Amino acid sequence: MAENEARKEKGGYEKRISYFLVALLLMALSCTPSVKQEDLYGTWKYTKVENPNQGTPNATSGDELKENDPSISFSASDSLKMIWGGKVLSRGTFKLEYPTISYKEQLPGGTTRNIRFLIKKFANDEIVFETMEADAVRVTAKRTAP
Repeated sequence: MAENEARKEKGGYEKRISYFLVALLLMALSCTPSVKQEDLYGTWKYTKVENPNQGTPNATSGDELKENDPSISFSASDSLKMIWGGKVLSRGTFKLEYPTISYKEQLPGGTTRNIRFLIKKFANDEIVFETMEADAVRVTAKRTAP
């Protein structure tokens, strides 16, 4: 009889843990923004560029950002354009597969390169995204134009 009581108690404990984990998962999912492709449309001015995975994290200086005025633009035609120093640094097409952006960069000679960005944060008019490679580059940007 004591054995049955112990099993019941253990089963009840496991059930409570399961309910707690399900509730925790539901809360986490409800806090994740549902970003749609059209939410990205517009021009985003870089406010911070950093390399977080380097031994000593490295960031582009505020003066360099001010001087080069870098930005990224997403358009309704699914095109993406990166600007640095008033010149097009990169262009191509993109597809949002939240939490990633798949970017197909157009290279000289008609070749392409696929790059994936991980969206770390998306709130109101700010986005934080980074390249998905060992030597990641993380960008924080503010929307400047729809």
